[in-house]
Amino acid sequence: MEPRVRVAVCLAAAGRLLLVAHRKGEHRYWLLPGGGVEVGETLVEAALREVREETGFDAEIGRLLIVCDAIEPGGRHLVNLVFAATPVVVAPTGAVEAAPTQAAGGDPGRKPPLDPAIDQVRWVGRDELLGMELHPPIADAVATAWDRGFTGEVQVLGNVWSADPSLPSGRAEPPAR
Repeated sequence: MEPRVRVAVCLAAAGRLLLVAHRKGEHRYWLLPGGGVEVGETLVEAALREVREETGFDAEIGRLLIVCDAIEPGGRHLVNLVFAATPVVVAPTGAVEAAPTQAAGGDPGRKPPLDPAIDQVRWVGRDELLGMELHPPIADAVATAWDRGFTGEVQVLGNVWSADPSLPSGRAEPPAR
């Protein structure tokens, strides 16, 4: 089975990070906005598309922050590439402005998510992030990148696969999208 490349973004504004929730039955987990790279698409194009689809925001994609694998015992292999990003809004004049200063509710420039798998889009603080179930399980690496102002060396984490406790098969979640 060939590895699947997945891009994700640390979309930060006003001291908050944007996460998306997925629900599978009664099990809910959080992800950085992102998804699979499509044929003919660059990594940045995929990241921009996924952010729009999942959060409704347009973003400026920055530098690579984190590289990790999720390799299931059955052979499924995801390569996760996490980029820094900032939301952009288009002013009534058509000019692109900096990210909103309010991190919650009524975000300017945000359209409703297009991805039906998204249960919630939420801005969180650093400490809150560390207490959430994040897939892949890289909250500590994201917090480290956050502490560095989303600069510094790229973190290469290796295999971060973990079994999904809500599934009897132990299959990793989320499924490749």
